[in-house]
Amino acid sequence: KQLHAHPSLLQGPPGEVIQPLPILSPKKIRRHTESMQSDAGDNILDYTDGMEEIFGSLNSLKQDIEHMKFPVGTQTNPARTCKDLQLSHPDFPDGEYWIDPNQGCSGDSFKVYCNFTSGGETCIYPDRKSEGVRISSWPKEKPRSWFSEFKRGKLLSYLDVEGNSINMVQMTFLKLLTASARQNFTYSCHQSAAWYDVSSGSYDKALRFLGSNDEEMSYDNNPYIKALYDGCAVSIISACLLSQRKGYEKTVIEINTPKIDQVPIVDVMINDFGDQNQKFGFEVGPVCFLG
Repeated sequence: KQLHAHPSLLQGPPGEVIQPLPILSPKKIRRHTESMQSDAGDNILDYTDGMEEIFGSLNSLKQDIEHMKFPVGTQTNPARTCKDLQLSHPDFPDGEYWIDPNQGCSGDSFKVYCNFTSGGETCIYPDRKSEGVRISSWPKEKPRSWFSEFKRGKLLSYLDVEGNSINMVQMTFLKLLTASARQNFTYSCHQSAAWYDVSSGSYDKALRFLGSNDEEMSYDNNPYIKALYDGCAVSIISACLLSQRKGYEKTVIEINTPKIDQVPIVDVMINDFGDQNQKFGFEVGPVCFLG
């Protein structure tokens, strides 16, 4: 006989209602995807910008190093000295270039004349009032006086080729980078001895110079001074013989010294003038540093 369960037995306790899964909106997914893509794009741009900045800094640093290794002598890329400039560019011609001996900022660099023909000399010239004086009898002045003591005299001073004064710190560094220095002084004369005096057979009336270090220099105490040409030694004889120039001559004195602090010269003592027909004048040459 077939058994049938009671209906009450077939009914169990109520079960949990399972809610259907939410249907994701395609629009929201698209928005989220676009947001992620946008963020990724921004990150890539930030990374690219950062790398460009790094490479830009490295390139700038490379250029700075190249400029230091191979300066071109401009105001923004000066050399330490003319010798350094010549070593970097041996084909450069003589002329005016910018240097920065202390290698600080280029703002205190200054312009000089570079004499590459003479091995890379750095040359600085006297200012206009220190360049020299015309030949004259100087009746109101006394022999064996420093030129700075003359009524029209002054201490000799020097400028860069732009006409500006040179920073003392820069001059100090330039001298530290120098092995030797030279400067010429040309003495124009009429019956006046500048170096050797033929009439006395001595150097008693030789010119005396005051160096930048306050050291007096002349024939009797400095082996680095010599006469390249001493026409004034015989100017009196020339006058007596009534030569074509009638006693007008010149003497060229050169100071070529390893004692760099001795130059440039800042004063000169003239010893042989004051007698009838005696006259003198002079020209101060540039001081050139080599090393």
